[in-house]
Amino acid sequence: MKKRLLSGALATFLLMGNCGAAFADIPSSNLSQTAQVLKTLGVMEGDSATTFAPGRSLTRAEFAKLAVTAFGVTDVTAYKNYTIFPDVPTTHWAAGYINAAVRHPAIQKKNVLHGYADGTFGPDRTISYGEACTMLLLMMGYTIEDIGPMWPGDYIARAQSMGLTDGASTMTANSPVKRGDAAVMLLHTLQKAGKEGERLIANLTSSSDSEGAILLATSRTDSELRQNQARFYTGGDEPVVKTTEGILDDSFIGVRGTLYYSKANPGSVLAILPDEGGRQEEYIVRSVQRDQIEVEGGGAPIKPERTALMYVRGQVRKFNENWFDIQSGDKITLHYGKDGTLELIRVSAQEASKNTFVYGTKQAASIPKGFTIEKNGVPVDVSKLKPYDVISLDTAGRRAIVSDAKITGYYTSASPSFKNPEKITLLGREYAISERAAASFAGLENGDRITLLLDDRGAVAAAYPVKDVRADMSGVFTDLADGGAQIKLFNGATVQGTLAAEDDKNLFGRIVNVSESSNGKLDLTERPISGRPAGDWAVKEGTLGGKKIAPDVRIWEQVGARAPLYETSPSKIPFDVVPRGRIRSTVTDSSGQIIGLILDDVTGDGWNYGYGAVSSTGGNDEEPEVITATLRHYDYATNQQVTLSYTVDSRPDGATGGPIGFPKGAEKNAARQSLASIRLLNVGQVKVEDFDGADGVRTKDGYYPISDEVQVYLTSQRKFITLNQARADYSNFTLYAERKPEEGGKIRLITVS
Repeated sequence: MKKRLLSGALATFLLMGNCGAAFADIPSSNLSQTAQVLKTLGVMEGDSATTFAPGRSLTRAEFAKLAVTAFGVTDVTAYKNYTIFPDVPTTHWAAGYINAAVRHPAIQKKNVLHGYADGTFGPDRTISYGEACTMLLLMMGYTIEDIGPMWPGDYIARAQSMGLTDGASTMTANSPVKRGDAAVMLLHTLQKAGKEGERLIANLTSSSDSEGAILLATSRTDSELRQNQARFYTGGDEPVVKTTEGILDDSFIGVRGTLYYSKANPGSVLAILPDEGGRQEEYIVRSVQRDQIEVEGGGAPIKPERTALMYVRGQVRKFNENWFDIQSGDKITLHYGKDGTLELIRVSAQEASKNTFVYGTKQAASIPKGFTIEKNGVPVDVSKLKPYDVISLDTAGRRAIVSDAKITGYYTSASPSFKNPEKITLLGREYAISERAAASFAGLENGDRITLLLDDRGAVAAAYPVKDVRADMSGVFTDLADGGAQIKLFNGATVQGTLAAEDDKNLFGRIVNVSESSNGKLDLTERPISGRPAGDWAVKEGTLGGKKIAPDVRIWEQVGARAPLYETSPSKIPFDVVPRGRIRSTVTDSSGQIIGLILDDVTGDGWNYGYGAVSSTGGNDEEPEVITATLRHYDYATNQQVTLSYTVDSRPDGATGGPIGFPKGAEKNAARQSLASIRLLNVGQVKVEDFDGADGVRTKDGYYPISDEVQVYLTSQRKFITLNQARADYSNFTLYAERKPEEGGKIRLITVS
């Protein structure tokens, strides 16, 4: 699995300010970042503009300078013209720093610097590990009474126990301290709370705030930001933009920590110090579903909470509402807090490859000899390629990766110009435009109807007028909120916008054809489901009727003839083989490759389960009868009990007040509908000891898995509770499933008494 763990300690300290290029002689990225931080704070310089000399031993004079500058003292002119130690004359380069360490009011009381018994200081002698630990602890306000009488052993032990030496080399008391180790120990000392709770970093900055902030973008990665600006996530629903001190090093985007502000310009962010205990994980996305993200390299899929926040394309959104904005090939960074909670999914959308071209055009390159061709993840030969397919050459893997994803709409929003854009918005989606792709916009005008060609990672490869190429704009109506609609096209693109007709809301969950009217609104027409396949689906083998299907094939279920489509994933299918009779239709790409399947009710997950009832009004000569079905249900997305309501043309079978299921998404249809239903089977009663944690339960009919969205109902109080609450406080459980375990059934509802 392509996973990279990033600790919340010094390794991920973010440098801001005029950091310049990294030191060429530091092979470790962690040490390089530490050295750059100390340079930005004005505490520790390199040996030259490009070198740090991490392996060179540090002298006592050099360490004295570090101690003084850590207190924010940089002008030592007043301390250069007299002598305290006989071997530190006024002509010595460090005389001002050594004298300031003894006489400066802010440092003097800490008694940081000591000479030898003969009255000398030994400025050019190398500083030992024991001496360095001692000075750092004295800088933090500790005394011999706090640490102990045994020198240097007690001081070394205390420094180690406080974490001041974490990441430094293993040394004995008399080992000379090298510059690299000194940098690591000093940065720890700046961050740690001293004896009185103070932190030395406060001497170098004006203030701090926004603990837990995450750097999201810089002016180099976001064209909307000015040069000395950066975008941070500090909690809530929207990121914030802050002014930074000088150039911000965007190679550290993603660090989570506390913001520190410049002393010279108190409103400008100088640095972000990572919060201890948090962590980050990085992955490359293979495919994404509404409830999980599958990543390159295999392993278990990532299953974010439905309300988990994600940062994508400059906005913070909920995962369950915008999961489709994550594309195959995107890099995602998962940011976890101190308690292990996933706080943010940061999505780094990939730009089109420099080795990308549009097939069948005059400017098209050729596929090198010996390269395999993959279209939508399936190996094909050149005969399956179509004009305007986008081909990305993976030279390392000797593959030609083909995408036929397209989107057609009116070109009305671009920045900074329509002829040479860096960013455009089409059908409600914002797209970054690479310099290479921008050349294809030269002949396009504001208001033109255009088609964007997208590569296999969802990035714009080129744009053409609609007279040259038009997208197949069919897909599933996946979301509806406040008059806005989102449609996930079968070709992998997503469109969103305001519906032109109010009645089109009733097409939610259906397959639709999408077009954009001249006023920018979406026109939808329903596309019938037809054509069962010629064979069975072998799930593990990834074949349908013996024919290979796309590895990231998209799966929908339709639990009733007019029920909304519910998207699931191959990992949720409880069978090794799905027979032809349970497959309603297939979805193919431009070359006939299968990229989607529409199933009957196979998993049982396409229903909302709860307690159903029916009521009616009217039904006389004066007023026609209006039948309303309701479902009392616990909504895991909002973590609250809700009552879903449906206007129906007839009473759903089994809706008599007991356990039942209605199709997911049907509650969004405001029109009268023929509402499918599923009666739940009473599996019987069990005790606490019959449960296998929250995963399953042993019953008289065999072992049943427990649904992730199991409804647990406390009958005495007529309310829903969690399964953990039920198992902790109650002893009698009545179980309900939608079908038997050998048929793929799960426990969907539990009553507790």
